[in-house]
Amino acid sequence: MISDISLNQEQNLNINSPPILSFLKKQRKRSIQYVTFKMQTVKIHKTFAEYQVQVNEQGKIWIMEIRYSTLWQFYQKLKKLFGIKLTFPSKHLFGNLSPDTLKKRAIGIQQFLQELSSNYKLINSDECSQFLTKQKHYGTQVIDLTEIEEFVLDA
Repeated sequence: MISDISLNQEQNLNINSPPILSFLKKQRKRSIQYVTFKMQTVKIHKTFAEYQVQVNEQGKIWIMEIRYSTLWQFYQKLKKLFGIKLTFPSKHLFGNLSPDTLKKRAIGIQQFLQELSSNYKLINSDECSQFLTKQKHYGTQVIDLTEIEEFVLDA
C-alpha cells in the first residue's frame, strides 16, 4: 500500500513536468559533464579564422566562437597534463585562410571535440570545465532547455 502511494506520487510528478526536464534536473545535481559539440560555421576575418561551435552542456546550448590557436593551446595543455593523444588538425605555415584548409581544419576540430566529449576523464576534468566556462563567457547564449518548463506554440 505504501509503495502504491509513492508510485502514484511519482507518476503525478511525471505528468506535471516533461520527462526531459526532470532528467536534466537530476543530471545537474551530479558533477558529471554531459557535453556535445557541433561545428556550425567558420568566420573569416582579415588575418585569422574563427570557428563557431554549438555547445550543449546538459541542455544549455550556446555558441563558442574560438580561434584555432586557442584550441591548439588547450589541446597542448590536455596532452601535457593527461599524457593522452587526441586527434587534432595540424598547423599550417601558409594558406591558413584557404577554403580547403579551413574545411579540413573544421572537420579536424569537430573530430577533436567529439573525442574530448566522449572521454569521461577529460570532459570532467577541472581544466576542461575552466576552459568551457571561460569560452562561455565570450560565447553567445542560445537557449537554456533546463529553464524552460513549457513551450507555447502560437497558431
